Amino acid sequence: MPEEKRQQEDLQPFIELQEKLAMNISFQQAVQQQLQRAMVSTKRSELTLQELSSMSSSVPMYKQVGKAYFMAPMQQVVDELKDDIKGSQDEGKKLLQQKEHADKAIRATEAEMQELMKAHPEAVRHLAALGA
Repeated sequence: MPEEKRQQEDLQPFIELQEKLAMNISFQQAVQQQLQRAMVSTKRSELTLQELSSMSSSVPMYKQVGKAYFMAPMQQVVDELKDDIKGSQDEGKKLLQQKEHADKAIRATEAEMQELMKAHPEAVRHLAALGA
């Protein structure tokens, strides 16, 4: 029984690192999805702004508010699109920093796991036997 308890204690750091790695990968994927949405939003606003620039300022513009559309001056619509572009770009920069942080955390956890594997090869064999 003491041998089994010792093996369990030897495996605990591996289990904790695996959980940490899974958590970091999950965070990285969530940030990647948010980054993708921010890029799509930026591109959509840029394309809309590009289309509006080819139109005359006398063309009636409508702005969606919920399910309703209200007439709005062209300059107001253009200004809102520019604000949307700037906001999406700022969010994208922030998300890129978070993604870099997550990448570093993943690399650090992987390196920590490699060191632990080198230091405790018997625990690795036991862990592999449990997984098989």
